[in-house]
Amino acid sequence: MNFKDYVAQDTRLVFFNPDEFGEIHHVGGRDICIVIDHEELTRRKANTTNPDDGIHDAEILFYAKREDFAGRPAIDGFLTMDGKQYRVTSVQEDAFSYTIALAATRS
Repeated sequence: MNFKDYVAQDTRLVFFNPDEFGEIHHVGGRDICIVIDHEELTRRKANTTNPDDGIHDAEILFYAKREDFAGRPAIDGFLTMDGKQYRVTSVQEDAFSYTIALAATRS
């Protein structure tokens, strides 16, 4: 295995492990393991200078394996999490995961 393979394995086996950092949530109609990061959301909100960056109104920021989604979630699209509908405000992508910020939908 090469370094990239080891990182991918660690990501799946440690970071997205419910016995370590991950939590099972019902996202987009499926039960998947995600990592919610309240501290990172707070940090990003404090450091934002652009009100259009999608972070300022986010309520949840989480990391999820890319393989758990059919495709990259669309900004301003909707995603259901644990029975509640949210608007996707920000999506960042790396080699193995998405960092997704969600805001509650208002009616």
